[in-house]
Amino acid sequence: MRYAPKGLKVNYWNWPYPENCIRSEALEAEISNGFVDEYGAVYSQDGKRLLKCADVKCYKVREGTESVDKLAFIGCDQLECLYLPYTLPEESFDAILGGTDTVGAISFWDKPYVPEELDPNETWSDYEVYIDEHDVVYSMDRKRLLYARYGFTESEYIVPDGTLTICDQAFLFHEGYLVLYLPASIKVIGDDIFGKDGGQIVIL
Repeated sequence: MRYAPKGLKVNYWNWPYPENCIRSEALEAEISNGFVDEYGAVYSQDGKRLLKCADVKCYKVREGTESVDKLAFIGCDQLECLYLPYTLPEESFDAILGGTDTVGAISFWDKPYVPEELDPNETWSDYEVYIDEHDVVYSMDRKRLLYARYGFTESEYIVPDGTLTICDQAFLFHEGYLVLYLPASIKVIGDDIFGKDGGQIVIL
């Protein structure tokens, strides 16, 4: 477990589903009768249990949710980042994350979400990015540092204020030791962000 700034705890998984991950008929019936949000996630009728997660890159579980079904993430192959609300006890989360392509980065929040900081359906493509003068690639809103391209050769780099996420392996191809200066706005720091020579994180 790693601790991101401001106390946000992040876990990382990458494994395939066990073969017996099959929803029961009773659970499928509950899903059929559940509440569906605007992203396609399904909750129990009282809204307190997430039965089936939306298959999007980044998803914010609704505040008021108190539990997550163990098989809620079956078929969520696009999921890269998951936010869990303060209403969901951390110790109760035992859902299985996996799939052939799924990587789960989980942030447990101990306070209400800040809507303007989180986009639960954030996506991007190679044609929808911002590239700065150092060859570092961001999402268009510049809240997510995606990766540094091969042209990035700095030994020190200052991430601009307003950035919320440093993605996994963001500086993986950087050669040499890297000192990374991060703003206080950072919420999530990905895994294995430095290259083979390592680096240092300094919070400004």
